[in-house]
Amino acid sequence: MRLWVSLVVVMLVLGCGRVPPRPANVPAESFFVGKRKDGVFVVIGARDGLGWRVKIFGRDGALKREGAYVLRGMARAEVVPDEVLSFDGEALHLRDGTLLIPRR
Repeated sequence: MRLWVSLVVVMLVLGCGRVPPRPANVPAESFFVGKRKDGVFVVIGARDGLGWRVKIFGRDGALKREGAYVLRGMARAEVVPDEVLSFDGEALHLRDGTLLIPRR
């Protein structure tokens, strides 16, 4: 019984960390950010002046945000998907504390 419970717990933990399937309308170049249940798919496109064109899709494929995003924090020439940790509904949070925020 103990082995069974341990096995179920391990399977749940491993399953929680997986990226959900990408909806058909979400571009293939997107990457997943956040936890499986509340994360988003992000596309960081071409440079746009001082920032980048960004599209953010929900897990259901609905477009949540789109537009020009700029950095708040350290300057950088590019934003690499591995650096993006989370999305708070408006800004993308990067590993070094920098934010990628909508240009106003």
